Amino acid sequence: MIQNYGIFLHSHALFWLIAVVLFLLTTVMIRNGKQKPAKMMQMTLRLVYLLVFGTGLIMIFLVPTVNAIIKGILAFALIFMMELITSRMKKGTLTKQQVPVFWGLFIVLLAVVLYFGYFLT
Repeated sequence: MIQNYGIFLHSHALFWLIAVVLFLLTTVMIRNGKQKPAKMMQMTLRLVYLLVFGTGLIMIFLVPTVNAIIKGILAFALIFMMELITSRMKKGTLTKQQVPVFWGLFIVLLAVVLYFGYFLT
């Protein structure tokens, strides 16, 4: 069963890359007022979130370590933050005070998740 771990690991990393790129593109589209393409990207991004979550769960079940579980919790928080930023930007409810806090949390969580993913698991 662990022999299949590499397949899920590479898929998981690819899905994360796609998620971050789509997230950044979605925020740019929303900021530029292109609502229709932003909505399509956000729906695609949500599908990629499910793929990231699914491959991550499979990897935790294959190799259940404490570091992997902590990374999973932090990654879930990162996905939540990404969704929160895009949703609030789209609705126009992201205040000027929230922008640096949310983006700061996004950057910190992304760095910690990458650290856990590449160096501790």
